[in-house]
Amino acid sequence: MVNDFLRKYQEELITQKIQLKEDMDLLETKIKEETKFLNLLEESNESYFVEFTPRDINEKNNKKAEEVRLNLKDLNSQMDEKIKKMRFFDGRLVELNALLTNSVAINKPSSTNKTVNPVRNNSSDLINRLNNLKDVIVLDPYKAKIDLENIISDIEKDI
Repeated sequence: MVNDFLRKYQEELITQKIQLKEDMDLLETKIKEETKFLNLLEESNESYFVEFTPRDINEKNNKKAEEVRLNLKDLNSQMDEKIKKMRFFDGRLVELNALLTNSVAINKPSSTNKTVNPVRNNSSDLINRLNNLKDVIVLDPYKAKIDLENIISDIEKDI
């Protein structure tokens, strides 16, 4: 019952983290576009023909450049907030994975039951660990790789 709740909460966090990652990617694209536009505006103000350019064009470029700087400042603060949320989700997911791993270890049948049917117990443990890995692989491939290596080494010990 608690495991079901934890898994459901884990799935919600993973879904929110995926959505947040998509938002961050979109925001990162906007920041890059605005930065390129600002660089273009600044280059046009520093061109070799500034002496021959009417003053109102430079004023318009300067005004637009200032608007873009303000927009970039806002976008960067939004990105900082999203990064904080991402760290929160990462921390919660690590905690949940630890709780789920501990609860699987606690709820594992005792060694006397293993003598009755060790293959089935190992298989169910392996299935649980692989299911946990399936949820993590998209969000944290490095951790998933480490977990997979641990599973492989545990299987090799049993063989």
